[in-house]
Amino acid sequence: SAAKRTATDVIAGAAAGAFARTAVAPIDRVKLIIQLRPTIQPLVSSSSSVAQHRTAWQIFRAILCEEGVSSLWRGNAPTLLIEAGSTALNFVFFDRYKFASHSILTSMEHQYPSLREDNNGPGSRKRRILRSFVSGGLAGATTITFLYPLAFMRTRLAVDLGKTEKGERKFANGMSDVVKQIWRTDGLRGFYKGYGIALISVSMHRFVYLGGYDFIKSEYAATSTSKGANAKMQVAERFAAAQFVSMAASTLHYPLDCVRRRLMMEAGRTEEERRYRNTIHCFRKVW
Repeated sequence: SAAKRTATDVIAGAAAGAFARTAVAPIDRVKLIIQLRPTIQPLVSSSSSVAQHRTAWQIFRAILCEEGVSSLWRGNAPTLLIEAGSTALNFVFFDRYKFASHSILTSMEHQYPSLREDNNGPGSRKRRILRSFVSGGLAGATTITFLYPLAFMRTRLAVDLGKTEKGERKFANGMSDVVKQIWRTDGLRGFYKGYGIALISVSMHRFVYLGGYDFIKSEYAATSTSKGANAKMQVAERFAAAQFVSMAASTLHYPLDCVRRRLMMEAGRTEEERRYRNTIHCFRKVW
């Protein structure tokens, strides 16, 4: 049935995403340390020199020498939860928003004749573009709203430097320590530091990623008349399309992602310790 196929697709996508994120977790941790170096404040008792290095290779070696191999996956637990949740939520909300946008566009046809269905003509193409990209952006915005606290915890754990056994870490017990300490100082608002810019950045990412991929598939099906009415992309074509939209989305998303992660680092700090007053101030200082 359709429901069973949907559930299978969601589970398979979540499992594949979790495996992929776990495989690249060491690279992602190094990236976060480079990205957030100016905002990292190790404990006074910490002997960690990881954040003092400049290149990715130097940081990678310092992590191995000072914290051990397993620390390369520090913060991976919330990453897996994010991957599972985002796969399921994006899948559900994307289809819901596509259905809703179809109804809205149909109701707008009398006011905007160019949006009328016209057997794969300009009107149909405009509708496919609007449905795909708008639905992707809205699905991304909805998903990040639910999962933002997990993204916050992932960031704080990834840049929690020092050896656990020597008491050099701020969050030695992982996610539970992050929850206790941030809740005590900032409450629920602390877990949503940087949420405003995150809403824009993730919406932009999903706008391009989900919307772009869906548009390529629908455009392929609409224009491949020689292959039949229900033409589908081959595996290699789907892979190439996914890589293209993924790289495009990540490139556009990265500067805003840098700002939102730096704002995440402000939670749990006093007014005197904070480097950034707000999103605009952070943009200016990074620039």
